[in-house]
Amino acid sequence: HIWLNSIVLSLRPLAVLMAALLLALAASALAVARAVQLPSVHSGSTLSERVRNEAKWSVHLGDRVYYTPPVSMLELSQESSSYYYTMGSEEALTSEMKAHRVGGEGRMHILHLPKGPSMLQIPRSGDRRAAFSSLVQLQHGAVQTSSAFPAYVHSQSTQDASDEVGALEAEGAKSITSEVFRDFLSRFVAIGANGMTTRSYSNAEASKVAEDFLLSEFTKMGLTACLHEFTGPGNKLSNIVGYLPGAGTGSLTVGAHYDSRPFDAKAPGAEDNGSGVAAMLSVAHAFTSAKVKPQKTVYFVAFAAEEPGLIGSAAFVSALEGSGWAIPTKCQPSASFLQGRSKLPTRVDENTAIILDEVGWVTPKFKNQTINFEATDLPGTISMMDHMLSVNTLLNAKPLEVVHNNAPFGSDHMSFLNRGMPAVLVINGDDDAYPNYHKSTDTIENVNMDYATKVTKIVFGGAIRTAGIQA
Repeated sequence: HIWLNSIVLSLRPLAVLMAALLLALAASALAVARAVQLPSVHSGSTLSERVRNEAKWSVHLGDRVYYTPPVSMLELSQESSSYYYTMGSEEALTSEMKAHRVGGEGRMHILHLPKGPSMLQIPRSGDRRAAFSSLVQLQHGAVQTSSAFPAYVHSQSTQDASDEVGALEAEGAKSITSEVFRDFLSRFVAIGANGMTTRSYSNAEASKVAEDFLLSEFTKMGLTACLHEFTGPGNKLSNIVGYLPGAGTGSLTVGAHYDSRPFDAKAPGAEDNGSGVAAMLSVAHAFTSAKVKPQKTVYFVAFAAEEPGLIGSAAFVSALEGSGWAIPTKCQPSASFLQGRSKLPTRVDENTAIILDEVGWVTPKFKNQTINFEATDLPGTISMMDHMLSVNTLLNAKPLEVVHNNAPFGSDHMSFLNRGMPAVLVINGDDDAYPNYHKSTDTIENVNMDYATKVTKIVFGGAIRTAGIQA
């Protein structure tokens, strides 16, 4: 047996070597598969025009023009219908998505899916750097000229505000100042429990402090304040609602999530999303200061648990539909459309939303201060964006640059859009570049108060015009 053991022992290194070699070959093959990319030329090169004219199909994405692969590239399909576009952070790409990614730039990704979208599961309900927009089939001639979003242009289909609405906008805007915004933000980001600054959804004590703060602020404004309670992952959670009743059917939600990250460390969350909450509170304060009496019911809502997957906003949308965890009776219209009586909306799109997320940081990459309106291009969302664009020039002495992403993803607006309710996300123009995202260094020093105040005025005016006023 001694000689047999010697042979076995001598073969072990060879087996280990062979296994390592096989693993290396497999890894190499995978790397080659992932390295396959659609052919492309620089959009500014002399070849780009020739490609557009002669290729079976081409698309202009970022600084590149991608076109039909040669037949020698057996791994790739010749048909444009085999390729899909999605928007989302590069760091959120799953290994499966990377294996299908054949082109793109920054947050724009081209995926090769010859058997259709069912080939791939993409994250849809995560936060801003963990989710992606819906897959859109590539169309010949499509153009997305840079990784920055294009300027938003007024649709010309939205009517100007009446003199009465204009007077209310001017009156309410007087109460929206950088000092008011700073006061809301500084007190909010100081919230925590047991000696640690945080609003993590998983910290019940800190969440309770945040709830009490928001209930108190809404009550001081003269709004009816409610806790919209529901069961989340691991514990009971609450959206905080400030209710302003309307005279007609439908609703407008002005919302911002109040939870912060990191989950288990110091999490002041000043930009994400203390800035959104401070803006939402400032809008609510302006409504009550100007004594606005809206036609639609207006809900000012601080959503719980956006960070683990848009949980609070999803619960609130279910309540608007009349299912799930109901909004408390005192925060419903007296003839509640939520209870199926006389004010039941005839269409789901009578419920609309403007969502505020990360509205305080100014990127150094852009020449001008920029805000992004993110939504699908449908009549209800276009109307809201048109209103806000108009207000930008009326209420801001130096208007912000306004850009538009029509491939929405990764924030609470998705809970509304996914249920057919028009919703627009208002977010800083370069959110993917914010260096303190989900870090303990996301502190108030990173928030530009003047910029955030301009954003708040835009949302305030857009909210009045969307909700309408009573005759």
